[in-house]
Amino acid sequence: MARVESLIKLNGTIGDLSFYKSKSVGYQARMKTGVSGDRIANDPAFARTRENGSEFGRAQQESKKLRDLLRDVLFENSDNRFSTRLASRMLKVIQMDPVSVRGERVLVPQNMVLLNGLECNQRASLKNITLKPLAVSFDNFSGEGFLTCEQLIPNLHIAKLSGATHVQYTLVLQEFSGDETDQRPVIQRSAYIMLGEMQPMDLDIAATFAHDPDKSVLVLVGTGYYQLVNGAYYPLANGQYNALTIHQVVIP
Repeated sequence: MARVESLIKLNGTIGDLSFYKSKSVGYQARMKTGVSGDRIANDPAFARTRENGSEFGRAQQESKKLRDLLRDVLFENSDNRFSTRLASRMLKVIQMDPVSVRGERVLVPQNMVLLNGLECNQRASLKNITLKPLAVSFDNFSGEGFLTCEQLIPNLHIAKLSGATHVQYTLVLQEFSGDETDQRPVIQRSAYIMLGEMQPMDLDIAATFAHDPDKSVLVLVGTGYYQLVNGAYYPLANGQYNALTIHQVVIP
């Protein structure tokens, strides 16, 4: 690797030389290396590379479709690495296709169970916020989904956040097959729950989804922290500590 000593400072590529600036060393130059794109696209020796690239691209596309459908709940309940984690998990879903040949494998609804347990926000796990088990269910025939927690004592069973006065739970039902007919989700939220409340309460959220029974349904559960000021509820910390988990995947 060469270092540029002259007053001429270059950035970019000239022939087989690439010029760039390093923070620690300064301006440098190096030879271009690697395999040409034409060879990767045509050489039989790179058949596996082409197959992997095709399926990776398909996983990226399917992940974007799902994120677009869930954007209303992901806005304040996901971190900036969620898209990468989702694409990685979606690639595993595609690779589980039991019929298609390598490079042509696709999303099969039954394999969507591999998304189960995926956290949308790793900074705030649902299990670390609610210290009492949540019961989550979805009936694939009736389209009814439920989130319940009996005898929940907010002051004891919900993790505190500095500045927060209330918390709210969210139940999300999302069908997904990767095609253009996938509906937008049904989103149902609880009332605002005061964090300092010592009296037991029953958390009970119900939602109904008129979905396609031949598609998988993702059941997501989330939480959001709020501060009550003059009768209005304001979300805290831009959702940094809001949780959202793919709690269950119901397959056809």
